[in-house]
Order: sequence, then C-alpha cells, then structure tokens
Amino acid sequence: MENTFSWALLIGGLTFFFFGLKEVREALQLLAGDRFKAALGHLVGNRFKALTLGALMTVILQSSSATSVMLVSFASTSLISLKQAIAVLLGAGIGTTVVVVLLSIKKITDYSLVLIAIGFVIFAVAKQRKAKYFGSAILGFGLIFYGMFLMSQAALPLRSSEIAIQMFSYLAENPFASLVLATIFTSIIQTSAATIGLAIALAFAGTINFEQAAPIVLGANIGTCMTALIASYGMGIDGKRVAIAHTLSKIFGVAIIFPFLPQVVSFIESIHITGGLFNLQTGIAGQIALFHLLFNVAVAICFLPLVTPLHNLVVKILPSKAKEKETFEPKYLDESALATPSIAFAHAKREILRIAELTRTLLSKVLLMFSKGEDVRDRWEEIQGDDDKIDLLEKAVRFYLAKISQESLSESQALTQLSLLSISSDLEEIGDIISRELLALSKKKSSWHRIFSEEGWHDLKGFLKMVEKNFDLLLLLMAHPSEELHMKIKRHENDMNEEEQRLRQSHLLRLHKGLKETFDTSSIHLDVLSNLRRINTKLSQIADRSMQE
Repeated sequence: MENTFSWALLIGGLTFFFFGLKEVREALQLLAGDRFKAALGHLVGNRFKALTLGALMTVILQSSSATSVMLVSFASTSLISLKQAIAVLLGAGIGTTVVVVLLSIKKITDYSLVLIAIGFVIFAVAKQRKAKYFGSAILGFGLIFYGMFLMSQAALPLRSSEIAIQMFSYLAENPFASLVLATIFTSIIQTSAATIGLAIALAFAGTINFEQAAPIVLGANIGTCMTALIASYGMGIDGKRVAIAHTLSKIFGVAIIFPFLPQVVSFIESIHITGGLFNLQTGIAGQIALFHLLFNVAVAICFLPLVTPLHNLVVKILPSKAKEKETFEPKYLDESALATPSIAFAHAKREILRIAELTRTLLSKVLLMFSKGEDVRDRWEEIQGDDDKIDLLEKAVRFYLAKISQESLSESQALTQLSLLSISSDLEEIGDIISRELLALSKKKSSWHRIFSEEGWHDLKGFLKMVEKNFDLLLLLMAHPSEELHMKIKRHENDMNEEEQRLRQSHLLRLHKGLKETFDTSSIHLDVLSNLRRINTKLSQIADRSMQE
C-alpha cells in the first residue's frame, strides 16, 4: 500500500468523508429541531449573539458553506438583515474550525471504525427518535474519520514519488500558486473542511509540511465563499450582498495575512500543544488546525466592529436598482432552505402570512360587490384577479412543503408540515368562497336589478365587520402565536354564531312586515350571511392549526 499510489483509495476516502459530513449534518439538524428559527428572533441589535449563532449553526451543519447559503436565503427573503447576516457569517468561520480540529487528532482517526460501530448500534437499537439521530451523528463522524484514514493511507506513497516531491517543492516556493489551487479546488467541491482535511491527511502521511499547508488553508477559506455566490444568483438584492460581504471579509483577511505568511508560519510552529483531554501531540496536522482557527478568529475580531462599514461598502458595490419590473410570484420560498426543515418552515410561514394578508384584503372588498353605488363589474374582475394571486401562492407553498423529505423530519416537524398545508388550503378556500360563492350572488343581484333594504344592508355590513375583526386577530396570531389571542378568536366565533341567528330572525321579521326589498333579495341576503359565517368558521380552524405548530 505504501509503495503504490491508489486513486481508488483516495476517492474512496473522499467518498466516506463527504457521506459522513452529510450524515452528521442531517442528524444534528434533526436534533436541533426548530432552534435555528427560534434563535433568529433574538439577533436584533446584538452582533455577539449573531456571531455565536453563526458558530453554533456551522458546528451543526458541519459546513460554513451551508451556513452562508442559509444566510443568503434569509437576507433575500428578509428573515434577517444584512448587518445581522454579516455578523453570523463571521461566527460561521469560527464554527467550521471545530471539525478541522477534530480531524487533526490522529488518535480519533485511528478509532474511526469503533465510532462507526458505536453509532450503528445506537441507531439500530434505539427506539426514541432523538437517540437514533444521536447514533446517526456518531456514525457520520466515524465515516468522516475513516475517510481521513483512507486518504492518509493513499498519500503515503507520495513521500517517495519524484513527481509529487517536485510538485510540493514548487508549491512550497510559490505559496500564491498553492493559495489559488486551493481556492479553485474548494470552489469545486464547495466545502473548506474537505480541502483542509485532505491537507491534514497529507500531513499525517508525512507528504507535506506546515509551510506548504498554510496557503492551502487560506485558499480553502476563500474558496468556500463560492457556494454562497452561486446560491445568491437569482435571489434578492440583499441575498447577493450577503454573499459579497462573506467573500470580501475572507479576501481582506487573506490579503492582510499573506505578506506576513513566513512570520505567521514561524509563530505557529513555535507553539507546542501537548497532553490535554485528547492527548494532543505537536505535529503538522495540529498546526494546520490551529492556523485555521486563529485565522478565522482574527477575521471575526477585525470585522465585527466594522460590520457597518462593510455593509456600506457592499451596498455601494451592489446598489439597489431604481425600478424593477414586478411580476407577482412567491417572495419567501427559497429552494436552498429545503435541506433544513425548520428554516424551510419559517420561509413557508412568511409566504402563508402573505396569503392571509391578501385574503384579508379580498374580504374587505366583499360588500363593494353588492353596493348600489359601485361599478360592480370592475369589482368582479378585481376580486377574481386577487383570488388568482392567492391560488398561485397556495399552490407554490403546497409544492414547496411537499419537497421536504419525510425522512428528514422529526415527529413534531411532520405535524408542522401538515398544519402549514392545512392553513394555506383553508385560506385558499376562503378566497374561493369570496370569488365564487359571493361573486355569483353579486352577479345574481345585479342581473335581477335588486337592492337590499336599508336594515338588511346595515346588518350585512355589521356582520362583515365582525368577520374582519376576527381576521385581524388571526393575522396577529399567525405572526405572534398567543393562547390569549386564540381564545379570543374562539369566543368571537361563538358570538358570531349567535349573531347570525339573530340577524336571520331580523330578516324574517322584515319579511313578515312585507318589505319589498327584503322579499326581493331574501335568498341572496341569507346566502351572504351563510357564506360570511363559513369564512369565520375557517378562520377559527386556522387559529386552531396555528397553535398546533
């Protein structure tokens, strides 16, 4: 094995490495549940919290590239501000060093098969979902470390290869070439951990020294930005700005340190790390991990106070366009967030709230269709157009939620998915009641040339106001779930059922009095009341489902 270089062994090691990263990422996301979404609500005005969140997110996602893609998505859909996103990204750079530090501990790599066995046993035996996710995470880490072992074994023959020796000698004499190659390689594979892991594997094999590895680490840090740049294509202006800010912070950091790289290398080599919890030993792998850690900590320390100037620079580089042709389409459904269900649900909720606001606007136009002072034909077209928008968004939300794999959902997340599907469907049904049932009644009234009695018209307006009040409470509930609001909506539903009965009795009394307008519009009047009550019942159902999320 040590005499002949094996591409199969190297590729196999990379395969285990990438598959392990994927396994760990999915397992830790499931363990984290909806904590990402909850954490976003506590970022306002606090850069240090944002920095910490970025580090934790990257530890869970096992990739600063994945974190940056998420932040591009958040900013593009206004879930997070540009300044907050920049601070989170600075933390992401620190978080990505955790797995690199673990990779540098050769003792863990030696026991990779033991980790795989332990993880598999826990996954196979455990009955609770969280225990299974924990086992899956351990299994994933085992696969990562086993991939490292295979890559280091594949690199052993390179120590005696003349071609490899000449190539590494050239790279040692030309650190900028190493930086560029590492940047390109990381841009292709889209994970800095793999590039640095490969460098550590070469170090374990004794193929490269720290001086040769240092530019690779810097190149990996720049190359990881490519994922965010690619993800920002086709997104909103703030999403693109986040990607540019991420790239600039890394490039500036590398530009500052690169002229002093020989001095930095000497400083790192002078640091001795021995003993400790993991029995760490001085070695090139440890130096690589330490350099990666210190570089990202330094970038965070330098740029955290400069978030505002960096924000202003990015806005100047990519200013807002004066006017863009607007097409009606979903605003918040970002495909890149589907890999993280809790974040995808946050996007879906934003879009569903938008559907609710459109439906509320549609409801406010109901009686305009029946008013004798309005051009009802224009109202018909307007209401049908609004309903088409609601239908378009509901369909988009339904397809978006359906793309989230059931296998990647925890039990509570599966219930959230069903609740969101039901809520968007109920809102779409309210739109249909207005655009079909009530619109048909409006057309019937217009074709008959009838008008409501003054008392009947007053009753309908009062009843609609009650429905609108309940809808306004629902919008508040959807934005900020509250048991108090929920109970208020339920009480209003009971009050409205009683009110409908009272209004029906009033209508019958007018019929007994022989009022011509009441007699002419009786069926239409009662059907309008019935449909408004149906809408209110749907609002109550949506309130129930909103509290189940």
